[in-house]
Amino acid sequence: MIVYAEYVLLENFIMNYIILHMTSKFSKYPSKKYKLLIAAFISALYAFIIFIPSLHFLFTVIMKLACSMVIIVLAYTPHKFKDFFRLLGIFYLITLIFGGAGFAIFYFTNFNGIISNGIFYTTDVSAKNIFIAGGTAYLLIHFVWGYITDQVKKDKIFLKVKIQIKDTIVECVGLVDTGNALKDPLTNYPVMVVEYKALEHILPLEITDVFSSSKYPSLEQLSEIFNHNEWITRIRMIPFKALGTENGMLIGIKPDMVFIEKDQDVKNIKDIIVAVYNNELSKDGNYKALLHPDLL
Repeated sequence: MIVYAEYVLLENFIMNYIILHMTSKFSKYPSKKYKLLIAAFISALYAFIIFIPSLHFLFTVIMKLACSMVIIVLAYTPHKFKDFFRLLGIFYLITLIFGGAGFAIFYFTNFNGIISNGIFYTTDVSAKNIFIAGGTAYLLIHFVWGYITDQVKKDKIFLKVKIQIKDTIVECVGLVDTGNALKDPLTNYPVMVVEYKALEHILPLEITDVFSSSKYPSLEQLSEIFNHNEWITRIRMIPFKALGTENGMLIGIKPDMVFIEKDQDVKNIKDIIVAVYNNELSKDGNYKALLHPDLL
């Protein structure tokens, strides 16, 4: 059987680019188009190893994994290990679905091909079959991914939270947010983000006046008010990063105690900072606080 090199390169380049693009889309990790094109082209060259016996050691499992990692770095340049392994996992998931869809299409169209060292080579591939396989895989991923994310949303953990300062306690519903990694730079205590409206009744009049007049009051504003007040020892500045905000600051307050209720259990937490968020955390009002995962 004759295997045409240009077909091998074209097939792999198209499918690899689609897979890399889909990985970026479903991981919500942005990447430059030229990076995806370069990574897709280099990964397409991997199939040519079959023609070079001296490079057949690259067909081992460890080398295949290493090559996959290189492709992820080339395509996305992740700066954190967490992002790197998340991209790698999604990349493999999408690759498996695309591979299954491709094999199904080729099977039902009576393809002629061979499998060598885990790589599939076909001689009668057509643009039509490539796009049918790609389209089928896209639909599978789209609907399956949507179902999975819906199930994850349903399983979000909502807990009852009570915040105490002196003799006053306020209650609200908190969502355990695995993306909340905020910590107080001064004490390294975990930070719980709470809507201002949920805390309004527990704060002194001086603080509520500041938040009413300014959406994001500064530490200087609060320092002027509490320069000779015991509340100054409770005030913290919590730096944060978010989409569109590189060097944000939240006003934090040290409560006397926070109670987190889960089922019949109540956890009392003293080493914690409550960051005041002068906006809505949930559009539908299901929760008023974001809990740091370390609190559980």
